[in-house]
Amino acid sequence: MSYPQAVYLGIGASSLLLVLGTVLVRLRTPSVRRTDALARDVWETAFLASGPGRVVDAALAGMHEDGRLTVGGPGVVTVRQALARDAVEAAVLDAIARTPGGALATLRATAMRSPAVQDVGDRLAARGLLRRPGPGRGGRRWAGVQMTVCGVLFVVGVLLSVAGSDGDDRFAAPPVVTTLPAVIGGLVVGSLCRKVFTRRITKAGSSALHTAKAAYSPGAAGGAWQPAGMVVALGGTALIADELLRQQFEEAQRAAAGSGSPSSGSSPSDVSGGGSGSDGATWCGSFDGGSGCGSGGSSCGSGASCGGGSSCGGGSSCGGGSGCGGG
Repeated sequence: MSYPQAVYLGIGASSLLLVLGTVLVRLRTPSVRRTDALARDVWETAFLASGPGRVVDAALAGMHEDGRLTVGGPGVVTVRQALARDAVEAAVLDAIARTPGGALATLRATAMRSPAVQDVGDRLAARGLLRRPGPGRGGRRWAGVQMTVCGVLFVVGVLLSVAGSDGDDRFAAPPVVTTLPAVIGGLVVGSLCRKVFTRRITKAGSSALHTAKAAYSPGAAGGAWQPAGMVVALGGTALIADELLRQQFEEAQRAAAGSGSPSSGSSPSDVSGGGSGSDGATWCGSFDGGSGCGSGGSSCGSGASCGGGSSCGGGSSCGGGSGCGGG
């Protein structure tokens, strides 16, 4: 078998398996009833927009707004009233209690991995609004490897062409030319399939997020006041009206990014961290939910997209302000 034949055969077989894998991922997504294609609360809205980090940011913003928490410099969260209205807020309070000094960056990373926050992603996946991070990880890696191999094969083709340029058959097409269509095709297939494996949010999830944005936009609300939790859920911490609180979130995100912590939002693309979904997969980081995790960003391991301003910790971006996953 000649070199060009081996290249075409190898890339063709790999591309075929990748395409079949993307089809299987699509088929595994549950069918969605119209009544399920909606975000049922602020936490689901935040998760669709940018993953678990955005959920924690929304909770912190809402609890700060009604006085149950205070966030002061340098990024220290203090509980004024230990009252939780649901499991997500209880997880935030628990994370604060487990964080010495109440450091915002640290407790965000802890809270986003809590079962209560991770369960939000599980509920959305069960209704077909998100795809779980586990099934697509192998496909993402395979697609990345194929793209790398195609680049290597192009270099090899160039070297073989140069080495054979002084041969007797000067009129034969050099290997780099004969294998170029296969290499380009492999790169295109790998790139497209990687995007499919990376994207966490489904069409139904995108529709649900769009509906939420339309319902809570200033124009739709007639200019009415919107709770800080919903503002952050849809747009990230950059939209917080309280300048001091917004600055504390920004500093916490910079600190997390500088330390390489999962809470810095390597979405997405994809950082994996504690907490796990019902299938053993972890929802972490920002993802394409709205940005690229859900339309945005990333989910642990997803490639991120990171969706809306957040990362494995929302508001920062693996996702939105910044982004699996999401963000």
